[in-house]
Amino acid sequence: MGQDATHFTFLIEPGFTMQAFSSAVEVLRVAQKLGADHALDYSVAALVPGPVAASNGIRVLPDARLDAVPRGGKIVMVSGAGADRTPNPELIARLRLLAREGREIWGVSSGVVRLAQAGLLEGHTVAAHWEDIVYLKDFFPNVRTAPSLFVPDGKHPTCSGGGAAADLLLDYVRRTNGDRFVEQIASTLMIDGVRDGRLQQVKPADLRFATSNKQVFAAVKLMSAHSFDPLPVQEVAGRIGLSQRQLERLFKAEFNLSPAKAYAEIRMSGARQEVIAGRRPLIDIALDYGYNVGTFSKVYRRVFGTLPSADRQGSS
Repeated sequence: MGQDATHFTFLIEPGFTMQAFSSAVEVLRVAQKLGADHALDYSVAALVPGPVAASNGIRVLPDARLDAVPRGGKIVMVSGAGADRTPNPELIARLRLLAREGREIWGVSSGVVRLAQAGLLEGHTVAAHWEDIVYLKDFFPNVRTAPSLFVPDGKHPTCSGGGAAADLLLDYVRRTNGDRFVEQIASTLMIDGVRDGRLQQVKPADLRFATSNKQVFAAVKLMSAHSFDPLPVQEVAGRIGLSQRQLERLFKAEFNLSPAKAYAEIRMSGARQEVIAGRRPLIDIALDYGYNVGTFSKVYRRVFGTLPSADRQGSS
């Protein structure tokens, strides 16, 4: 291991997601192969001795001990579906100990759930797999969930899992080795473009408004289905058997937002995907969502804190 290298230790537990693990590792492997200016090393660790089976049954043999991880290294917690239902007190205790030692711990796939269970994400905004969003909202209300592919900020970068693990690592390599080097890695791995962290997950419902309340879920689903042809809030309420005032109380309790503002965010989240992708003129996107350009920019800025033109420039 090079003295000046940044070392990543992938901490895996039984049932971890192989795709997320291998997607991240492959970015580092190719970075090594291509000779990154800022050197990158990696290893694999586990709390149990011997091979660790991923969710697909393939076993990985760890080659490192957690107590031997370099002090300046990064620990990447990789878990899989079921972390919300399967207690792992030994792992939680170890994560807390590592955090007290000042270690930087990343969460990949349901590794985000383990970090939350260890109390490491209080007050943080995280990217989590859509299957974990409702659990996090119900049991960790002080952890803010974003529908993004990844969130690179802070001491605990997170990603939603799967191929987004590659995006998270590519973002790190971009910041340490530059855009051109990242493009070389993406080309080598046959990745069709490096995705922006602001892009949202492909998902069955809007994650920003994930909820276990069946009536609120029905309202959100209806709003999502009518992004281009918005319904009056009163009609949304009526279609799910509520009065408008009842719907407003439920949205206030769930999201601290009115249904109208939530509806605007749901519509704008779809529009933002197209803005960041940069393939179509902003005026066409605005018209598709039923806005004139001026109103579109005003609502967009209220929701995201930036104008669509500035958001598009930030993705280039």
